[in-house]
Amino acid sequence: MYIEIISVSKKKETDTLPDRRQELSQTLNKYGFTLNDVKKTLLNSTAINSTLNKIVKSDSKPDVVIITNALRTKDSKSFKKYFVETVVAAERGESEPVPKDYWKKRNKVIKEARIRKAPEEEIKKLEDSFLLTRKKAKVFSLGDFGNKYKGYCFMYKGVRVAAVPKEELTGHEINEIIALAAARTTEIFENSANDYPDGFSEVKYEPEKTGFVNRYIPLRSDSKKEVARKCVVIAAFMVFLAALGLLFYNMIYLSLRNAQINGEIQRIAHGYDEEGDGEGKNKGIDWDALKRINKEIVGWLKVDKTQIDYPVLWHKGDDMNSQYYLDHNYKNEYDSYGSVFLDYRCKNGTDCKNVVLHAHHMNDGSMFGNLMNYGGTTGNLEFYQKVPLIEFDTPKANGKYKIISVFKTNTLSSHGEFFNYMIGDFQNEKDFMNYVYNVRIRSLINCPVTVNEDDELITLSTCSYEYTNFRTVVVARKVRIGESEKVDVKKASLNSGAVWPQVYYSSMGGTRPKVTDFTTEYLAKNIKWYDGKFRFKDQKVQVTDGHGTTAPPTTKAATTSGSTSGSTGSSTAGTRSTTKPVVYCTVKFINYDGSKISEQKVEYGKAAKKPKDPVKPSDTYYDYIFKGWQLDFSKVTYNMVIAPKFEPKLKPQYAQ
Repeated sequence: MYIEIISVSKKKETDTLPDRRQELSQTLNKYGFTLNDVKKTLLNSTAINSTLNKIVKSDSKPDVVIITNALRTKDSKSFKKYFVETVVAAERGESEPVPKDYWKKRNKVIKEARIRKAPEEEIKKLEDSFLLTRKKAKVFSLGDFGNKYKGYCFMYKGVRVAAVPKEELTGHEINEIIALAAARTTEIFENSANDYPDGFSEVKYEPEKTGFVNRYIPLRSDSKKEVARKCVVIAAFMVFLAALGLLFYNMIYLSLRNAQINGEIQRIAHGYDEEGDGEGKNKGIDWDALKRINKEIVGWLKVDKTQIDYPVLWHKGDDMNSQYYLDHNYKNEYDSYGSVFLDYRCKNGTDCKNVVLHAHHMNDGSMFGNLMNYGGTTGNLEFYQKVPLIEFDTPKANGKYKIISVFKTNTLSSHGEFFNYMIGDFQNEKDFMNYVYNVRIRSLINCPVTVNEDDELITLSTCSYEYTNFRTVVVARKVRIGESEKVDVKKASLNSGAVWPQVYYSSMGGTRPKVTDFTTEYLAKNIKWYDGKFRFKDQKVQVTDGHGTTAPPTTKAATTSGSTSGSTGSSTAGTRSTTKPVVYCTVKFINYDGSKISEQKVEYGKAAKKPKDPVKPSDTYYDYIFKGWQLDFSKVTYNMVIAPKFEPKLKPQYAQ
């Protein structure tokens, strides 16, 4: 019986086995084996397969090939790593290919049987008659070669192949390992000849379907189970097509349509030619042309190096529950992109002290999407330095505004106290400067722009996603008469101490800076950006709730002048109250499942009454320990919904 050896090694290993050919030959001769040759190759499946193929095709094809130093683990991991592809190739070489017309013939026979309504037993026999046979290689264990390192053998294209462990791992000489492998391989194949002829078993199988029709279209020759599978595939494909179509519609079609619609009005407003690439016939906005299109166009907003170049619309019928241009364009068509529109609280329109504008944050950067260029969780100083100005024109006047703040704020009470930045007009100068103080301490960027009580503001607001339902807000003040529109942006810097809602500190760590008011900070000489005359020190500002609406008095106190407006969130400028009203906030405590524990009215600035500690039931693995409440209610200044905190504790029986 002829033996051939393949000695394998890794790239950096030294292989001297071919030099010991004579010694190996003598050892094998003692056991009745003849050594043909000793080859060497790299220890990887590709190199091993290549060497084996050369051997089985040679004129002096051996009876057994022994691959030495191939296995490096006590389990079968090494064999699977280096020889699975070889075993699969062996099976492929023994199996007959599937006839090209297999499915055509099979489908025809089964279809005819179903047409003549043959019994299911007959159809099952017909299906079985079309099953093909393929060879399944049997991998035998050669047992322990020393130190519990095993070897394996299998048949490859008519040659018995044995893979044995690395010599150093077994504690035995390589010539002894080779001789033992040759003897065990010969014995195993002779003893298993009846059960595994030539080292293979036969397995009945149905070949994989080929062609689109056979794979996906229900046929009369298919079983009920196969028809159901194909229907599921077709349904899934239809859902995929629908989703793809919806994605195309939302991401591409609507984006192109929005660009086209706004491109039309931009050409009209700026007096561009039909191609839209001229310099414009007019230096200003063509208001007459815009008013003919929509009388509710009240301004034009533009920000350089962004897509913001849009008409501003004002629908006087807007209220808290309905904002018309949130989902309509200037043509009064339904449009998910909406328009840039004036906040309903700006009752005086563009004549408000603070013109508050809203628009969607679109993924393609349109509408107010490009406001995110000013910063995410940190400010984008480089972009601000390039674009520190906002242009806002109205039929009454053109205006440029210097940005004074870029900040992020919350809309959910669970994220902390709500800062109402959507105020159009203010009670008085003190109220206005408190607003400016609040937007500046929140700014991600220290903007080198002064502000005083005589200034006018514009506020741009859009959705953002630093946290759920967050807003990105950009505030700018109007360039004063006779003032240069240039901003010394070199003096700008990032504000590392910007005030965020409480959710930021809960997730990122740190302590939220204390927020006071303009007068307190100015008198403490902490404000450097104010350049006014500070004439309003003694003015009174009526307290508002967390949403900016003036809270109604709960006592019979009256004001001496002016009137408050619960809908606008402001009172007439200059109003001074002689008696401070009592303001109440609503505090609701909820349980772990969202159910209400208690609800109470708490006087502004006072503490809420703590309810009885809630209990969360244990589950299979954990007990839950109450660890307090998520929000501080020792000083209530806004309407609150407060949930409990529970710490899970693993039950003792599962602790180990």
